[in-house]
Amino acid sequence: MDVTRVSWPIIYLLTAFLKLFLLHSYFSTDFDVHRNWLAITHTLPLSQWYYDETSQWTLDYPPFFAWFEWALSHFAALVDPKILTLQAEPYHSLSTLIFQRCSVIVSDIVLCYACYRASNLLEAGVVVGGKKVDSWTCKLLLVGCYLGCAGLLIVDHVHFQYNGFLSGLFLLSLCGVMEGRWVEGGFWFAVLLNFKHIYMYVAPVYFVYLLRCHVFHPGQFLGVNWSGLIKLGLTVIGVLVASFGPFLSHIPQILSRLFPFQRGLCHAYWAPNIWALYNTLDITATKVLQLAGIMPSDGGVHPLMSGLVQTSDFKVLPNITPLHCATLTLALWSLPLIKLFKSPSPERFLRSVVFAAFTSYMTGYHVHEKALLVILVPYGLALFLDSSTAKDYLFLSVIGTYSLFPLLYQVQELPLKVVIHIMLHSFLRPTLVSLHGRVDMNRLEKVYLWGLVGHFIVLEIVCPVLLPDKEFLPLMLYSVYCAVGFLWAYVRVWVSVC
Repeated sequence: MDVTRVSWPIIYLLTAFLKLFLLHSYFSTDFDVHRNWLAITHTLPLSQWYYDETSQWTLDYPPFFAWFEWALSHFAALVDPKILTLQAEPYHSLSTLIFQRCSVIVSDIVLCYACYRASNLLEAGVVVGGKKVDSWTCKLLLVGCYLGCAGLLIVDHVHFQYNGFLSGLFLLSLCGVMEGRWVEGGFWFAVLLNFKHIYMYVAPVYFVYLLRCHVFHPGQFLGVNWSGLIKLGLTVIGVLVASFGPFLSHIPQILSRLFPFQRGLCHAYWAPNIWALYNTLDITATKVLQLAGIMPSDGGVHPLMSGLVQTSDFKVLPNITPLHCATLTLALWSLPLIKLFKSPSPERFLRSVVFAAFTSYMTGYHVHEKALLVILVPYGLALFLDSSTAKDYLFLSVIGTYSLFPLLYQVQELPLKVVIHIMLHSFLRPTLVSLHGRVDMNRLEKVYLWGLVGHFIVLEIVCPVLLPDKEFLPLMLYSVYCAVGFLWAYVRVWVSVC
């Protein structure tokens, strides 16, 4: 059999089979979150979905995701009716585990279809400015970046979430826009936003690019493509009506669940962004001033090191509010968006999406470490553009996947996360080399990446033995070291788009 002609359905089945080996691995409280959402949407009337507080795991995703859970609940009822019991305590059983794990694997069909669409674009030369990509290389890289992505394996198939099919919807929207199928691209992106609002990070790029390329036409009345504007507008409005229409009288309650600003600047485990460095600076400055006798010592743990999801005041540096984060993010977005409007092209659109997602990750309010996946989806297409972008993607993917290690904190999961990381990136690098000829890091990047080995040994082996009572210290050091690498990767993206 000619392996280069393997079809996407076969690729999906092969990757799905491998994911089955992760069925009995560790799962996080997100497993209980989604189990509870099945119970909420199946047991309660629609009017109570966004009000129920029986469990601490309240429904806080947009309506399409609620309907997705509702649909899954009908299959769950056939497997184990107890899955749908609305209760404060978690419910675990073998049937629950198998059902929920398999629901993630099955939902990856959307991601597989998106990879198929992307491969058609790449093989036709749409993404790389007319340069066609070899079919086999294309399939290998799309598997490495999406269906077999190390970050997705850790977050979805071990930790437990449904980012795979959401990444598929994101990829479909990117493909639609880059093909010039404006309405289709807008449709998929609107659908995506109504599944998970985190993708608002890149909405300004879609708005500017669709406005410039699809709506503004100098040869038409008032310079506007009115039929195109109406079609796109009705499509987006139709999606919003389908999503929020049934909840029309409950929209304020839904919005309060979607945007809980009371949770604080950083998550319990700091995402490796500029606020992780800002937190560390405040902690360090506080300690220095206390040792110097300038600031009184309270003898307790700095509030930023509590490991809790809460608002915490800085002791030395100014407090950061959601408005500060939004202002900084918008300021950083401005120049790339202006350039995109002046000189639109599929390549600039793709790079701008990467930049917008990365900027929101680096400067956003209460960013989760898992938001890395929002960056990697458009970046997985951008790596086909040139060797420099491919190298930057590989660098970010290596440190980004490493930054997810604290999600799998149990000792027995240590070999699993190391094997996933090494195996997937060992596969990815030579494939990138076969595409671009060479993908070389500079000396500082190599030193930094090799530093991950020592960093891992200290945090995963030395700290638990010598400092077992300092539970937050390894998390903090994970965030800080990875934040340095993320900052460098972000600068590289900024240079490419500006």
